[in-house]
Amino acid sequence: MTRAADLLVDCLVAHGVDRVFCVPGESYLAVLDALVGRKEIDVVVARHEGGAGFMGVADAKLTLRPGVVFVSRGPGATNASIAVHVAQQDAVPFVLFIGQIERKDFGRGAFQEVDYVQTFGDMAKHVEVVSDGNRVPEAIRRAFHLAQSGTPGPTVVVLPEDMLLDDVEAVVLPPKPVAAAHASADTIAEIAARLAEAERPAVIAGTLMRGDDGRAALIELAEASDTPVIAAFKQQDLFPNTHRLFGGHLGYMAPEDQVKLVGEADLLIALGTRMGDVTSQGYRLPMKGQELVHVFPDPAVASHAVDPVAFARALAKAARRSNAKADARAKWAGRLHGRHAGQAVWKPVEAKDGVVFGHPTVALIDQLPDDAILVMDAGNFSGWMHRHFPFSGKHKLLGVIAGAMGFGMPGAVAASLRHPDTPVVVLIGDGGFLMTGTELATAMKHGARFVALVSNNGSFGTIRLHQEKNYPGRVSATELVNPDFAAMARAFGATGLTLSNSADSADIVRQAHDIG
Repeated sequence: MTRAADLLVDCLVAHGVDRVFCVPGESYLAVLDALVGRKEIDVVVARHEGGAGFMGVADAKLTLRPGVVFVSRGPGATNASIAVHVAQQDAVPFVLFIGQIERKDFGRGAFQEVDYVQTFGDMAKHVEVVSDGNRVPEAIRRAFHLAQSGTPGPTVVVLPEDMLLDDVEAVVLPPKPVAAAHASADTIAEIAARLAEAERPAVIAGTLMRGDDGRAALIELAEASDTPVIAAFKQQDLFPNTHRLFGGHLGYMAPEDQVKLVGEADLLIALGTRMGDVTSQGYRLPMKGQELVHVFPDPAVASHAVDPVAFARALAKAARRSNAKADARAKWAGRLHGRHAGQAVWKPVEAKDGVVFGHPTVALIDQLPDDAILVMDAGNFSGWMHRHFPFSGKHKLLGVIAGAMGFGMPGAVAASLRHPDTPVVVLIGDGGFLMTGTELATAMKHGARFVALVSNNGSFGTIRLHQEKNYPGRVSATELVNPDFAAMARAFGATGLTLSNSADSADIVRQAHDIG
């Protein structure tokens, strides 16, 4: 007979899982035991379930496969809920395994009992309690399939502690193929005709275009039809920023002149983005009279619920340049790209109370290769990179559309472990660092190497901005007292450097890069 916990690990291997992130707990001790000696799966032990969850999300963003995380019941599960929410908002495939109380105690208010169907019901695509060890293979198969089907997202599998000890006769089930819907030839032909007739078309590229195939399809479509590509929120890495057809970035609080310019498009093709509140600039795009072709694998939000990468590739093949529209297209692309290029110019600025974070951010431009991975925590400091860093189209940018603070350090750990030979840089604020910065201990244990640029402004900066705007002169709850971050890094065994003068930015960044 086989123990259910061992069968579970066999199922993970069959589904291509090569790394799991966890914080250990007594409710799934049998799984931890089953992982001993299993060289197929690398077990990364985080210091907080939120950090483990963020690592799983970052790993999924890089591999386009489900990130896998194990946590214990009650506090462990609720700590990990931040990653479930991020995976839902960011359309990331993610499977969370939660240890649970014994089956005989269900509904009795036992120690750390939580009803996870209720807790995660509005965040996860699927929540399943496995009450019979023989049902493990089908539960895992279902969780992985649903996490990747349609709009990718999180699924949750709940594992009662005693169930993991069941003697089982079930066998491993292979992964269920993920079906992708494709647009009909007539639909592609119709949209290609509309695109050919448009004088001011634009593609808005979102998160589901982030793979190599998606990036290639964007370039193919843009160049085949002379159509500018505009990056959705936190997706600037999807298209070469110096390309003549790059039309800028629809980020948080985009300048009004940029929004109005995008509003002049006579055809918007949104690929792989929900067109949420940030990308649509408060649901103002499309503007009145604008035609929108919305391609996203969710019929609840899109006019074409199909695979956006396949759609882009098919449209590129059907697209044709219209000589009659050539001059208008060239002028339109020039306006979009010219606005982006003008805003991206770095004009050094100084501050009386410290180093403007733009200085070390811009110093990265000359020091990072075209395939570097850049990880972004949430905060105003990120604006310098969004505005000035010229993403090559090969760079990878990891940030969270959900806007959760604390993603930076765990995201950098996961990125470095997944791509150990690729430079990784994380930009993080003092607020975000003190939420999950202790995952530096995880980095040291597992050999992750990266450069962390910490913006130490003693404030929850984004909240302070809104506070100053809406309640001027009434600062409340946003001022911080911080440790010496360089000394803190050294205490973990890492290198800690302090940048006190903007003139030293390039040297400090170079020194950190050489060490990292």
